[in-house]
Amino acid sequence: MTTLNCFFHLIMTFMLYSSLSLVLFSYIPVKILALESHFETVETAADQIYKRPSTDLKKKPKSTSLPLFHRDGPINMPSPQDVLHRDRLRVQSIKTRFKLESKTNKFNSAGFQDTNKAVAYLPVQSCPNNYFVSISLGTPKQELTFSFDTGSDITWTRCIHDPSTISGTNVEFKPKASDSFSIIPDNSDICNELHKGEKHNNTENTCYFDIEYYDGPNTHGYFSKDTLTITQTDDVFPEFYFGCAMQTAASDAAGVLGLGRGSDVSFMTQTEQKYSGVFSYCLPPSRKSTGFLKLGQIDYPRNVKIFTPFIANSRYSPFYFIDIISINVSDVQLPISASDLNNPGTIIDSGTEFTRLPMNVYTKMRDEFKKNMEIFGYELLPNAHDLLDTCYNTSLIEEPVAPNIYVTFKNDVTIDLDSYATLYEINETITCLAFAGNSDIDDRLAIFGINQQKKLEIVYDVDRGRLGFIPDRCE
Repeated sequence: MTTLNCFFHLIMTFMLYSSLSLVLFSYIPVKILALESHFETVETAADQIYKRPSTDLKKKPKSTSLPLFHRDGPINMPSPQDVLHRDRLRVQSIKTRFKLESKTNKFNSAGFQDTNKAVAYLPVQSCPNNYFVSISLGTPKQELTFSFDTGSDITWTRCIHDPSTISGTNVEFKPKASDSFSIIPDNSDICNELHKGEKHNNTENTCYFDIEYYDGPNTHGYFSKDTLTITQTDDVFPEFYFGCAMQTAASDAAGVLGLGRGSDVSFMTQTEQKYSGVFSYCLPPSRKSTGFLKLGQIDYPRNVKIFTPFIANSRYSPFYFIDIISINVSDVQLPISASDLNNPGTIIDSGTEFTRLPMNVYTKMRDEFKKNMEIFGYELLPNAHDLLDTCYNTSLIEEPVAPNIYVTFKNDVTIDLDSYATLYEINETITCLAFAGNSDIDDRLAIFGINQQKKLEIVYDVDRGRLGFIPDRCE
């Protein structure tokens, strides 16, 4: 009987533990699934901003992110006068090219003049873009610092041909030190494409070009190809076309990463299969910090209008044009019409500091801005600066505030510009409205500058022909 009781006890114990094991092993996957579900539905900062479940976001695709840093860094702080001077040169360069193209229309889509040698109208040498990224060329890799530029569709770098030459850090490419480097011949299809069928024969059978600057000497070079590597992710592009500049003035960067649209040799065209014609950036909020340049598809809110279409204006390639529909200063909509701004449209530029507006639009915005600042009690300073003409005494104010300015683009995309984007501090006592009017009263070209782009992730969806503004993603 005792033996039977023991046997029965063992059977019951086994069944009990089996049941517990079944419960436990049934419970574990449930918990894992619940944990996975938690990670899929956890509310992010962006979700809170847009007040929507994360399922409204596109599934986050793979992309490549490069650190983006200011050319001056935290040490070499330029004076406001230097910043304003650079900005004036940048805008003069853009407008000079724009006027030449609009009057003669003799430039092809890659930005070359129809002469025996190609001429690429790139940013002025004394005023390269303000923001740098690092990318590698060659085999083995040579890491180089490039100024990224949405106003150029040609990538080029300074080249030196003696591998033993001691050069500056990351500012010169050594072709002879690369096993994969080659020069583009003059009779090649790509050279013919660059020259758009114009005569360009030379005895050396080399595809030459000149880079013409607004305020400096031309740079002579030739087109070439080599392996380009995105250092952070080892994304490799084996036959990347770029300009190899043999003669150019000294600069803080090796050259220009051309993110403009319009040609077969633009960075976005050459990397389209990998990055789907999409890039975005967040500019560093200060010279002491870094932003990012992201290559490839990104996640974005689906129930908020963030995309405005590019204007299909191939005549002025490689610039990206968009349409501004209206501007509000605080709750007052300016009495302007769309025609004041949409012919030829507004260039969004990664190198222009302050937004430029046609003079009739700017004066209306400035006057309304002044009314608000007077209500706030700010003292207007006469003749503070010739470029930024609306400046205030802020000597006793730690953090100046200004009325918000709302800019609405085509497709009802509105961005809210707060004091951070509408004011520029000249010094501890003077702060100015960070917009400017065109000096030529008949100049109707607008440029949306980087001072107004900060705190926004700017998305260039080139293949789909649209530009996106995503707030609160850059802090």
